Amino acid sequence: MKDIANSSLLLILVIIGLVYIVGLSLAFLKKAYTRCIELGISKEKVKDVIKSSAVFSIVPAISIVVGFFALVAVFQSVVWPWWRLSVIGSLSYETQISGLLASTFGATMDQLSPTQFGAVLILMSVGMLSGFLILIPFGKKMCMSVNKDKNASTWKYVFSGVFMMTLFAVYIPVILIGDTIQALVMITGLVVAVGLGIVAKKPGMAWLNNFIMAFTLILGMASSLLWVKLFG
Repeated sequence: MKDIANSSLLLILVIIGLVYIVGLSLAFLKKAYTRCIELGISKEKVKDVIKSSAVFSIVPAISIVVGFFALVAVFQSVVWPWWRLSVIGSLSYETQISGLLASTFGATMDQLSPTQFGAVLILMSVGMLSGFLILIPFGKKMCMSVNKDKNASTWKYVFSGVFMMTLFAVYIPVILIGDTIQALVMITGLVVAVGLGIVAKKPGMAWLNNFIMAFTLILGMASSLLWVKLFG
C-alpha cells in the first residue's frame, strides 16, 4: 500500500490531472472576462469581482490545508490527499469512506493489499461524482427553470429554501451534539457572521459583505485553538 501511495507513477498522474484543471480554469476565466467586456461591464468592476472571488477561493483553502495534513496521516502519503482535496473532495467523506472500507477488509489502511488499496482509491473518487451524474440529464433543465421570469413560478424559491433547511437539519444537530469543540466553533462562526453582517450595513462598510465568509472562516478556525485549550 505504501509503495503505491508514494509511487512516482501516481505522482505523475496527479500532476497531469492538476495541470489540466488549472489550465481549464484559466481558459474559463479568460472567456468570462472577455464576455464581460463585450457586455459593457467596466474593467474595474470585473477586477473587483476577480479580487473578491480570489479571497473566497484562497481563505477557505486554509481549512482544506488543515484537512490535507489529517488525510496525509491516514494515507501516509501526500500524493493522493493532494489529488482528492485539490479537485472535488471532502475531508469528512474521504476519511469516512477510507475507514469504512479498511474495516470492511478487516485491516487498517497501512495493512491493505494493493488490490484493496486500489478499491479504496476508486470508491473515494467515484463516490464524489454522483452530483455530476445527476446534472448531466437534469442540470440544463433545472438551470433554465430557475432563470425563468420570477413571476412565472415560485417552485425555485421553495426548492432552494427546502434544500438549505435540509442541510441545516442534517448537519447542525450532528455538529452540536457530536463534539463540544465543533459546537463551540460553529456558534463562534455564527456570532462572527451575524456581527459582521450588522457592521456591513453601516455607511461606508458595504465592502465588508465580500469578506464576511472569509473572516468568519478565519476567526472560527482561530477560536478552535481557544476552545481546545479550555475544553479539550
